[in-house]
Order: sequence, then structure tokens, then C-alpha cells
Amino acid sequence: MSSSTGIKGIDHAAILVADLAEAEAAYRRLGFRTTPIGRHNNVGTANHLIMFDEDFFEMLGIETPTDFNKQWADAIAEREGLWGLAFTSDDVRATHRHLKAGGFSPTDPAEFSRPVDLGDKVSQAKFTLTYLEPTAVEGIRLFVCQHHTPELVWRPEYLGQPNTATSLAHVTLAVDDPAAAAAAYGRFAGTTPVPRPGGIDIPGKRASIRLLSPEQTAIEFAGDPVLRYRRPVPIGVGFNVSDRGAVRAILNRAGVPFHETASDAIRVGSAEACGVALDFA
Repeated sequence: MSSSTGIKGIDHAAILVADLAEAEAAYRRLGFRTTPIGRHNNVGTANHLIMFDEDFFEMLGIETPTDFNKQWADAIAEREGLWGLAFTSDDVRATHRHLKAGGFSPTDPAEFSRPVDLGDKVSQAKFTLTYLEPTAVEGIRLFVCQHHTPELVWRPEYLGQPNTATSLAHVTLAVDDPAAAAAAYGRFAGTTPVPRPGGIDIPGKRASIRLLSPEQTAIEFAGDPVLRYRRPVPIGVGFNVSDRGAVRAILNRAGVPFHETASDAIRVGSAEACGVALDFA
């Protein structure tokens, strides 16, 4: 997927967590390999990443409260869980201009960095971000990321997940009116929304966005605490895996409860994954 705005697909999904060390331990129980802690320069936040060949999953926490990260602190105070979805671009500044021309009001592109310990030296992973305005789409914050040092992010020792997850598959949101919400998502991503039972899909190059109605959400996530969240809200992340048996074995050894969904995914409930339900399929 490459839209007229230069957006090429989903780069990563980000969850906000109250305790980053506890979150890392929880995801290791689920069979993920996590990166060493990364501390963002000058903004008071830190993360652990779960890396795949072309995208990744981020656990983001606050170490030092600042004016910049207050938006995340306020969100964590309400609930842990999926907060943001990043798309990738080779030229964020050009994408920023295209988004503004398309009727969005993105933030000015800003430069960010974090140190990466390479053993014999410390290098800086550098990237440029622009965020869509909070009201641009329902339920989640969308932003665009340009990586200037991908070799420091996608390092060989971070790749290859014990649970055989190979990529993000989808992000699921509960919204009151999927058809109405889909218009802005499709315009941003440059793709045509596709109807699905009880909702709408926004297809992507690798991963899609699923917008579910309240009725469909209640069916698909029956019994999960995510049903208590105030809509619109992101509630689930799906991963592509190469060996479902490996997933089952890891979850069984760790004593993590799971069940099989109607679509043949292995689902771990949000109580086991910091506020977001996870599908392995």
C-alpha cells in the first residue's frame, strides 16, 4: 500500500502501560522476544519493542512526567491498552504537506531519537514523526513515522519470535458507526474500506484496521474486560504466526488462559496483555 500521501503501510502499533517492567514480563510469558529498554531523549518516555521483519509492536511507558508526555499519562490514568498506530513514510515532511492538502491538520514534523547500546558503542536511533489531530479518526491516534536509522531498530538479534509471530495482522477498534468512521481512515491510508460482518475493514499492505459495531464487538469479545471501555476505542491486535502449535505450547507452559475464536485465531484476553486482546492466527 502506498497512498497519494506517501504512506506505505503500518509501521507499528503502540500500547501504553503503567509499569514497563511488568508489561515486558507479561509479553515474554506470551512467547515474545523484547528489545532492551529504550529511553527517548528529552521526553521522559521509555519502551520495549517486539520486532518483526517489516513492522513491530511497542510497549510505551512514562519514566519522568513532562509536559510532552502528559497526554499519555492522562490516557494511562484512564486505562492501559492500545493508544497509537504508526504508519511509515520515506519522507514525512512531504507526507505532512499532502495530509494538510487533504484536509487533515497534522502536527509539525518533529525529530526524535533514543540511544541504542551496540556493546562497543552507543548510537542514536533517529526518526521523524507527525501526528494527526486527536479528532481526525475515531478511537486511536494515528501518526506517520520516518526511520532514518532502520539498521538500529531492526537488528538481527531482535528478530525471530519464540511464539513464531512474524508480523502484525490487524488492529481492531470498537466504534458506534463503522461505516461513518471508515471514511476518515480510508482517506488517510489511501485505501478503499471493505465491509465485513458487523463492521468495516481498512485493508493495508501487511496489516489491516478492523472497525466493529457495538453488537459485533459484544459477540467477538464476550467476557473480555475490553467491553467496559468507553467507545470508540482500540481493543485488539492480531499477529500472523507460522506455527499455532508453538503458540499453544508456550501459553500452556506459562499457564496463560486462551481460547479459539470463531475465525480460528488463538486469543489471549486483555487481562493477560496490558489492556489489549491478542489474536494469533
